[in-house]
Amino acid sequence: MNIKEQGQDRILFIAVIALISFGLFMLFSASWVKSLEITGGDSRTYFLVSQMIKLIPAFFIFVLLTKINYRKLQFLSPYLLFTSFLLLIYTQFQGCSGDSCRWLSIGPISFQTSDVARFSIILFLASYIDNNHKQMKQFVKGIFYPMLAIIPVALMIIIQPDNSTTLILLTIAFAMLFVGGASFIQLATIGVFSVGTIGIFILNEKNYALGRILSFIDSSGSSASIGYQSNQALIGLKQGGLSGMGIGESIQKYSYLPETHTDFIFAIIGEELGFIAGSILMLVYYIIFYRAVQISKKSNDIFGIMLSIGFGLSITIYAFINIGVVIGVIPVTGVPLPFISYGGSSLIINLMMIAILLNISKAQRKLNVKRWRLRVNA
Repeated sequence: MNIKEQGQDRILFIAVIALISFGLFMLFSASWVKSLEITGGDSRTYFLVSQMIKLIPAFFIFVLLTKINYRKLQFLSPYLLFTSFLLLIYTQFQGCSGDSCRWLSIGPISFQTSDVARFSIILFLASYIDNNHKQMKQFVKGIFYPMLAIIPVALMIIIQPDNSTTLILLTIAFAMLFVGGASFIQLATIGVFSVGTIGIFILNEKNYALGRILSFIDSSGSSASIGYQSNQALIGLKQGGLSGMGIGESIQKYSYLPETHTDFIFAIIGEELGFIAGSILMLVYYIIFYRAVQISKKSNDIFGIMLSIGFGLSITIYAFINIGVVIGVIPVTGVPLPFISYGGSSLIINLMMIAILLNISKAQRKLNVKRWRLRVNA
């Protein structure tokens, strides 16, 4: 095995720094009206300053993870998965606001426990596939055991309720298991059963997700409805056209479109900077995924391969689902736009993923695609 130590992936690093910088710029533009509203007219930079403060611990963790050998995280994977399960349970008692129980506050720190679960599931599956790669085609070792470990975590996220995050996590899990060598037919069977189970939960008339799907079908709703949000986002994109209305010139952020600094910030990007800027932004997310795949192809071990696949999928799926909601092709999900939407827990987890990807990229060997696939399924 020809292993060589080399520099971290510069393209990936530059892409992420560009997203964070652009995100801070657009966060101010999208949130200054809301900042004035919640501060009684005292500050336009409330959300911007808050996000910059959140970046301090995020970058500290980022630098730390680029220095630590990522293979040492493998030992922690089952304990982290169990910890995330306990945090999800605790959130049901201490993290409820209205009808949802998603956020947990420990002192001055608030975080979304499903973000911790997302990271821990990917880490656990990468470790599991590395340790059991020769038995991955067997149903018990390849699907039943790993799913038995992550399904309790997924169920706790459904209970929050957060069906969209559950579906995303299961999609990432199935993709990792498939790349790791599990049978496609067996995975498809389990996948249909899982989606059907979530579908039954959604059809519960008290479940919020049913309302989101119905609002997606009929977007003509009141200002308090989810269909109204989607409709206002589309109005913003139409106003932006090809080149945008100009920086700071958004109309939708004046209380027409809710959550302009979080879930619907892409609508403000499209309104102010236009279709061209939105397309460039999507290209940057594609570059992140492409670099993650390239890192996986050159990784020294199966653990590194699977981490690269899982982290690359996580960031990219979140990005394109968020954009899909804004452009009206997906029902409203509450999924943030990575590195751009306001919020600390998502930012920290995504930066942790990028840090580990950069860490993996330091020690690589040259592999062609065919050998890489055979190596995963060996």
